[in-house]
Amino acid sequence: MNLPFFIAKRYFLSRKRLNYVHLLSLISQFGIAIGTASLVIVLSVFNGFENLVVGMYNVFDPHLKVTTTEGKNFNQKECLKILTNQDGIDVISCVLEEKVLVEYNSKQYIATVKGVDHNYNRLTNFDSVIVNGENISNYDDNHVGVIGRGIAYYLSMNIGTVFDQVNIYLPNREANNLLNLERAFKKSSLMPVGFFGVQQEIDSEYIITPIGFVQNLINKEDFVSAIEIKLSDASKMLSIQKSIAEKMGKQYIVQNRFEQQDFLYKILNTERLVVFLILLFIIIIAAFNIISALAILIIDKKDDISSLFNLGLARDSIKHIFLYKSMFGVLAGSLLGIIFGVFLSFLQQHFGLIKMGEGSFVIDYYPVIIQFKDLILVQVLVLMIGFFASWGTSLVMFNKKRAD
Repeated sequence: MNLPFFIAKRYFLSRKRLNYVHLLSLISQFGIAIGTASLVIVLSVFNGFENLVVGMYNVFDPHLKVTTTEGKNFNQKECLKILTNQDGIDVISCVLEEKVLVEYNSKQYIATVKGVDHNYNRLTNFDSVIVNGENISNYDDNHVGVIGRGIAYYLSMNIGTVFDQVNIYLPNREANNLLNLERAFKKSSLMPVGFFGVQQEIDSEYIITPIGFVQNLINKEDFVSAIEIKLSDASKMLSIQKSIAEKMGKQYIVQNRFEQQDFLYKILNTERLVVFLILLFIIIIAAFNIISALAILIIDKKDDISSLFNLGLARDSIKHIFLYKSMFGVLAGSLLGIIFGVFLSFLQQHFGLIKMGEGSFVIDYYPVIIQFKDLILVQVLVLMIGFFASWGTSLVMFNKKRAD
């Protein structure tokens, strides 16, 4: 039997009267529990927000996106030959984007018209984000569009009548005299048949139309600005991206879903890291309670230490007794904190106890997702902090006793 471990367990489980030593030990365990629970809750809330925000963007962003390094648009035929022979691809959709001036009932707005082909709804499940009206796939006419609700709100748009036409103006790059306004812009019109809502930034920028509408506007039939790809298995995204990039060559850029919203993911990860470090620093401060509790315990048990030493127990073994006893307290506090943090996160996840305020966000309460890897990470970090605090205190205290 490991004698130091057995004695430490007896010290930890002993039910003596509550004196200042036991009270300080309980306070240190409580501090560890509160810090651990805070870490679990905050990480779970960040998981919820990340899943919510990324989910909103992922409705609009494909798994992979192919663009060109040479100019803005490119001929789709060469790329489609390569992509149709690539394993792991479920849906391929060609899109063509152009910045345009939108005019509706004497109001004007700068927007991006995004022309999409018949596969686009399979790629993004676009029907799920239409908040009013219908999808363009329900119409054979190219001169229809689904408007982002941010644009629709600014222009006070209506849908459903042939008289509610939206004028689209695109700079005419072939015009020789830009001072002649009649030739400086190409003009077309479309009928708004629906409004979509994804995320404020997207809703205030995009108009979705058939790709033929935009190709006719720029007078380039087979040209696209991007080819968007949905994979059969999203977990193979990086490997398929690498394979496609090698086949495409340096003329094309292949971006995965994370690279398409690179700034967004950097912001989310940075905020998560900063808050995690702040709470970790709080746990480190709480570790000072471990140091003080262990130091006082060693002083309080000086008679027991002398007796054990006289009975032949080595100094290192006696040191391990108090190290184990301190780690029992750290383990108990961290487990209690994880249980409490998971319990509160579970209540928030299923019952929405804490509201975000009326009209403040797209949901009514703070989103929470509990991830097992976060619980393991928190447990390991807290035990490491507790171990170094306990080991350092034991080392200093027994070296001091040896010097005395």
